[in-house]
Formats: sequence, C-alpha cells, structure tokens
Amino acid sequence: MLTTMVRGRPVRLPNTLAEIRAALPEERRGEFDQVIGDTPLELVRMVAIMEFALPEDAQREDAEIVARIDSGDWTGVTFEDGTPVVP
Repeated sequence: MLTTMVRGRPVRLPNTLAEIRAALPEERRGEFDQVIGDTPLELVRMVAIMEFALPEDAQREDAEIVARIDSGDWTGVTFEDGTPVVP
C-alpha cells in the first residue's frame, strides 16, 4: 500500500490499478477504464493516483492549491530541498 498525507492525516492508497479500480464506486469504473486506457504509459501512475486513488477530499485540496497558485499566490510552495518557489 502507498501512504500519503491528506489534510494532515495519513491515508493509505491502493497500490495496483486493479486495487484502485476495485475501490471505486461502480459508476466510476467505466471512466477509469477509459481514462487509463487512453493515458500514455509515462503518465499512468500520476493519472491513476491523482484522478482515481486519492480520496475526494484530497482531490478537492489539490484543486484548491492549484487554484491558489493559478491566482498568483505561491505561499508555502517549495522545491524538494525546501527552498521557497518565488515566481
């Protein structure tokens, strides 16, 4: 299993495409099949995790962060070494 942090708490994620698909509500499995089937191999992991494996509250949090950055507010955004990103 993979683990990530969502709103400050650890969340375990499915670790295979089959586990991700099985964890989805039945009505999203067709979408999963279509999207994963059309995704280039180098992007499959990212798409599977970001669009299907993460819980909805994590997806909302990511959308909020992206909207904030798109508006020009880069507060709290850092490079991997911890240095702040300054646009």
